[in-house]
Amino acid sequence: MPAQLTAEQTIRLTPDETKALWEAATDLTRSEDVAALDADGITELACGLTAAVPPRLLRALHRHRSGAGLDALLVAGLLPADQEWGPTPRGSAEPLTGPAQAAALCLLNAALQLGEPFTFSTFYSGRLVQHVVPVPTMEHTQTSESSSGMLDWHVEDGFSPDRCDHFALLCVRGETAAHTRFTSARDLELPDEVREVLRRPTFLMAPDTAHEMSDRRPVATAVLWGPPEAPEICYDAHYLTPAEQQGGHEAEALRLLGRELDVKRVEHALAPGELLLLDNRRTVHARTPFSARGDGTDRWLLRTMICSSLPRFRDHRTRIWSSPHGVPASNGRYAASGAPAREASALEASTREGGTR
Repeated sequence: MPAQLTAEQTIRLTPDETKALWEAATDLTRSEDVAALDADGITELACGLTAAVPPRLLRALHRHRSGAGLDALLVAGLLPADQEWGPTPRGSAEPLTGPAQAAALCLLNAALQLGEPFTFSTFYSGRLVQHVVPVPTMEHTQTSESSSGMLDWHVEDGFSPDRCDHFALLCVRGETAAHTRFTSARDLELPDEVREVLRRPTFLMAPDTAHEMSDRRPVATAVLWGPPEAPEICYDAHYLTPAEQQGGHEAEALRLLGRELDVKRVEHALAPGELLLLDNRRTVHARTPFSARGDGTDRWLLRTMICSSLPRFRDHRTRIWSSPHGVPASNGRYAASGAPAREASALEASTREGGTR
């Protein structure tokens, strides 16, 4: 049986706290034409919500960011239970409209407590906040647009040295059959010899199909690294393979890891108004199948990715990163005055490919 989120991993807002936050968010949407804002503009607008965020939630978010807490945090009641949302969007890259604009501000403000929201230009048209919705013809893909098929174990953008440190899922409309699963690397019980194999950078991670990109070269990576009490992980059930296709120790280590992920999994079906934050460096996640109706009432989440390293964020000089393979952009808002873009050194590239931050 899967484990459930613990009380330590959950914080629930009171109705009064939810109301105050939502009123502040809707007031901000009236003050700005949210649909016309770029990624920086909507992020800066979301900053204005902080005064309405309960201090106890800010403290919980800080614990999650610092690693002092656990690798997952569920915030219940971030959105009002009686809100009318309109039909579920038909695609991940649809613009934010109506009350979803205020919900996106709540999502981004929580994300800002962990770092800087960002995305890749190759990912769902470079939308900073994406809709996680079922899409016709995508039912059995290994993307967040799937439904009928199992979305198997993975980390977000495991092929990218600049994958997010955390990601956030805010449930607008739930689906009881769709269980989000995650397993923390620290909970894995593996023989020492298996861990030794998984710590070698002898695995290749290929780009997933959610990214529209011509350069689909796999990236060499270790699967596990870091101290035993807080290890980091890079895993994908479909896109990660041993560098040598010989069916040797690497393949067996991956098989044993996959089995252990199943054994130690935590499951939760997101309900409306719930925000789930996961550490993308220390957890692997998945989602169970569900049936999409296509009638405007399907499951609907909002998602954003978070970079917790300010130097790494500044390297890219923009909130919409152009290269998932880890090459900083050549221009943009965050460039130092007159300074050229800095190319990663050979040592940095080697370190990133090994999976460290």
